[in-house]
Formats: sequence, C-alpha cells, structure tokens
Amino acid sequence: MALKLEIVEELGEDGLLLPERIGEALTANDQVKYYFALLQMARANADRPSLPVQDLKTERLASRIEDTALDEVVATAKRVGEDRYAIPQTRTILAAISAGIDTMLACLPEPQRAALADRARELKPPLLEDDTVEGALIDRMTSGEREHGDSLHLVVMDAHKAINALQAETAVETLAGARVHNLSPRARGLVEAFMNGLNRTAPLKFDHPGLGTTATEHEGRILIQNDIGTTDAHVLVVRIDASTASLTYTDIHRQRLGFFKSLFEDWDVDWTDVDTRRSGRLENASYLLTTGSYRAGDEAELARYLDHLGSRIVFLIDWNKARKRLRNFVSNERAVEVLHWAAAHDFGHRGLLEVGGEKALAEAVEFAAGERLHYGDRLDTLIEEESAAAFLRNACELASAGLRQQRSRRVIADEIKADLRRHFEKTQLAIFAIAGRHAACGYDLAVSLSELLDDPESGGAAYKRFAQRASIWEGRADILLNEARDDIRRFDRPAVLMQFFERSDDAVDQLEEAASLMELATLVHPVGEPLKQLRLLSETVLAAAQELIKCIECAATITRSDVRDDLDDFLKSFDQLVALEHRGDDLIREIRRVFLADGSDARMIYLVDHIARALEASTDAYAHAAQHLRSYLMEEVLS
Repeated sequence: MALKLEIVEELGEDGLLLPERIGEALTANDQVKYYFALLQMARANADRPSLPVQDLKTERLASRIEDTALDEVVATAKRVGEDRYAIPQTRTILAAISAGIDTMLACLPEPQRAALADRARELKPPLLEDDTVEGALIDRMTSGEREHGDSLHLVVMDAHKAINALQAETAVETLAGARVHNLSPRARGLVEAFMNGLNRTAPLKFDHPGLGTTATEHEGRILIQNDIGTTDAHVLVVRIDASTASLTYTDIHRQRLGFFKSLFEDWDVDWTDVDTRRSGRLENASYLLTTGSYRAGDEAELARYLDHLGSRIVFLIDWNKARKRLRNFVSNERAVEVLHWAAAHDFGHRGLLEVGGEKALAEAVEFAAGERLHYGDRLDTLIEEESAAAFLRNACELASAGLRQQRSRRVIADEIKADLRRHFEKTQLAIFAIAGRHAACGYDLAVSLSELLDDPESGGAAYKRFAQRASIWEGRADILLNEARDDIRRFDRPAVLMQFFERSDDAVDQLEEAASLMELATLVHPVGEPLKQLRLLSETVLAAAQELIKCIECAATITRSDVRDDLDDFLKSFDQLVALEHRGDDLIREIRRVFLADGSDARMIYLVDHIARALEASTDAYAHAAQHLRSYLMEEVLS
C-alpha cells in the first residue's frame, strides 16, 4: 500500500494508517523473533559446535531481512571466556531488536503502547563496546518463562498478542469469513482461495471453537493467520511473496506436527528442521516450530496450494486427543494412520469424538466381542490388526457423515456397533479361509495323482515332475498349518480346530508320500488289475478332498442364528467322507486279494501296496479331520 504517511498525519486521519502500521508491526515481530533465535543458536553452536551448522537463512528470508552476512553469524560465533561470546554483528542485532519492538508498539492504542514501552525501556540491554556479549544477557533477553522475571521476549509476545487482537477488532471487512485489512485485488483472490479450502472442511470441527482467520497486506507481502483451536501455542501463519507461500507452524505436540507435514506429501513443500522454543506462557514452557516454503509455477497453482492448505487445518483440532483415544484400540502407529486416512478422505476425527469417542468405540467392542472380551483386551488382539484399523476408519466416516446428515447420535452409534460385528465375523471366518487354502493343496495333489494314473504311459519325466510339484504343495500346506496355529493361539480359538488342521495336514503328507513313491513306478510299471484298483483308490481320495472342502465352506457360514441349510449340507458331506473312508478300506483289501490271486511280481506288490497304504491313510485323515470340524460346530458354535 503506497500511503503518504506524512500527508495523512497532517490531515488528522491517523486511523487510515492503522492497517499499514499493523502490517509493519507483524513484519517487525517476525524479525525480532528471528534475531532472538539467531543469538540463541550462535551461543549454542559456540558451546557445542556441530556440522552442518544451521544458518537460519530460511527464517531470515521469511522475515524479510536482506543482510546475507547474518547467515554466517552462527558458524563464526566463538566462546572467548567464562560465559562470554564473540558473536559477529551483536551490536547491530541488539539495535535491530530495539527498533523492531518500537515498530511493533507503534500501532497499539496508547494505554497498551505505554505499558509495553515502559517494560521494553527497563529491559533494554546496555550498550556494548564491541561484539562480545555475556551468555547471561542473551538468556535474560530471550527468556520466555515468566517465573524467571520479565524479558524482552515476553514483551514481544505480549505485543504480538495485542496486535493480533487489534487486527481482528479493526478489520476493514470480512472476506469469505476472514477478517481482512488492506488487501489488493490479487491478495483478495489468494485469501479467498485459502478460505475456500478452509470453509470446505470447517464443518468437520462441528461445535469446536477455532479456525478464526485474519489477513492483511504490507508492501506486497500477504499475511494470513489462523488460530486453529484454543491452544495459545497452536498457530499457523502464511506469508505470500510473489509466487512463494511460506508457512510457519507452531505446536506443542511433535507427533501432530509430523502429521500436519504429512498432509502435504503430494506438494513440493520445503520444510525446515523442527526448532524447539521456550515460552513461560505454556504449561510445559516449550513449543515446536517449523517453516514450509512452496514455490508455485503460476498464480493458479498458488491458489490451488492455498486452497489445499486451508482445507487441512481443521484436522489439527483435537488431533492429539483423538490419537490418545484410538491408542486404546490399536497401536500408536496404526492410530496415526487412521487419522491420516480420515483427513485424506475429508472425514476427520472430530465427528467420532462428538458421538462419544472412546466410549462409543468401547461399547461397540463390548457388543461385538461378547464373551470373548476380557479386561484389558485391545481391539487388535481380538481381531486382525488391519481389521481393527479398518473399523476405526469406518467409524470416523460413519460419525462424520452421520452428523453432517443430522442423524441421531444413537443411530450412528448403532451403525458403528454393526460395522464392528461384521469385522468380528470376518475374523471368525479367517481361520476357515486358511483351512480352505490348506485343503486346496490336498485337492491339487489328488487331482494330479489321479490324472497321472489315468495315463501310465506318460513316462518317467512326468512322474518326476509330479513328485516335485507334490513336494511344493506339501510345503505350502505346512506354511498354512503354521498360520493356522498362530491364528488359533492369538485369538484363543477352540483346541479342536487345531486338531482338525493337524489331521487335514496328515492327509496332505500321505498324498505327498504317495507322490514320491509314484516316481519309482517307472522301475516296476504297475499294470492290469493292481493299476485299476490304484486308480479307484486315487479317485476315492480325490472325492474325499472335495467333500472336505465342502465341509469347510459350510462350517464357515454356520452360526447359532442361521443353522438349517448349511448344517444339512455339512452333514451330507460329512457322511460322504465317512463312506469314502470305508471305501478306501475296501479297496486296499481288494488290492491285496488281487496280489495273492495273480501271483504278482514282488517288486510291484511292494510298491503298489505302499502307495495304496498312503492313499488309504489320507482318506482316514480326511474323515477324522471332518469329525473334528463336526465337533467344533456342535460343541462350540451350536451348543
């Protein structure tokens, strides 16, 4: 703004100067805080030199200080005595601090200005003969702890708060919900872009206060400030110079700060290292600060970035509270992932807190888990970790969408309960999914064996390939058996399920044994009636494998409330397995009768008998596996 300050003052219209002075004051605030940080870091590096040295160049540029020599201050500072430091440009820096404080106070009403000016005068550092300074003086100037006495830093903090309040009270107009001063047409468009994003997601805070925004423009720089929530140290300031938007963000929670940065993963934002600052106005006397700079390719891209930035702020409100609530159900890492997902999909977490938060989730767990729930159980120990996280994501969505549709909290809570019940049922079915894959290994073995016996002239290479594939299938079955063992142990499933898996695995082992023996058939070449009986036995095993898969599919869907059809189908397949087991016994007896009647070659008798034994043992194992599955249904599910 090109105001002619002198003529305006002559005309007696000082009020027209206020927006200009507020803009100058906010710039001076940034500069004074930069100088404080520069002195603190120079002293710290002189005490404990480190590489690489932080030069605070990003902060200097953000505060619009042009002196590039200041970038060397930290690296060249030296300790020259007990608590005494040679810091280049110390006298210049102290003078700039005093001048900056004067500029900050110039815009304030007289009572506030006078009180703060008196404090600043009393705290003004003494004139130095050279650029050496005591560490104690730096501490006194930059201290933010009121219990240790007043300081220039506290004066600056109090002045900044007063300037922000004055800016909000005296804003010339409201633009898309922001209180604004002195904006050019370009600045209005960019502030509107920011507010469009903010307003799009602001309803997701529901009844929580916060997101108040002020904006002004000074010498071509656009300043936007958002108060986020109710925490004093939780502030976001955006400075726009030409095509670069510089974002300064402060927080007291390191994890929330990291979460906020993660919301810009798709934008090429250059973040500075997180800096820890101290302040006596905060309960824990410290806060974290980072700056992110984004350089846009054109005006449209800059507007899109500001829209995105504005739309992400609501997800910071009560973020740490939500994270702590979710940690009672999943790990901290999973909780942060859920919150990131909720933000990325514009649902947020405030809705879930509004409908009861932890209480609503705990009631859903109690409803869905029933007798399985024990004191201290976390949700991800009752169901799969990913299922627990998926449920929490759904809960955020159901709560947010439900509240925005003005549905009752009770209905939303019931939907959350019903959704978790589905996840529990899915976890219950997970063991049957493992069982199905395990049974498929046996089925594949039985199919290949039956096909090989149908083509005895296929040659030695085919027999060898089959034996190799059989070993692979048996190995897969062992892996699935271990998965089942871990699942049964983790979810405290009935022991009879483990017995089912062990007998089912015995069947696969016997089939693999038969396959390894088949490789020897090229040495004997079984023919005639013995080969025919082996074919019949292999078909019996194949039928048994099929019936076990049917049993597993039926068992997975049988519940107390839905029994009839699936239980009938299960029992039919169970009866078939018992019949097939008896048929296997009959066939191996027939094979032995044929041997005695025909006077077969001893080598063929040995080989065919051992193959037949393995196949008959597999039908026995399948029948016993089905018996254990029947016991599970009758004693654990339907009793």
